[in-house]
Amino acid sequence: MKKNFIAKSLSNRRYKQKIVKPKKGKGSFKRKKVKF
Repeated sequence: MKKNFIAKSLSNRRYKQKIVKPKKGKGSFKRKKVKF
C-alpha cells in the first residue's frame, strides 16, 4: 500500500505539472478538479 501511495503521489505530481497550462475548455475543468 505504501508503494502504491508513493506511485500515486508521483503520478499526481506529473499530472499536475502537465495541467499547469491546460487548453481552454475541458482542460480548465480538469485543472479545477485537480486543484480541488
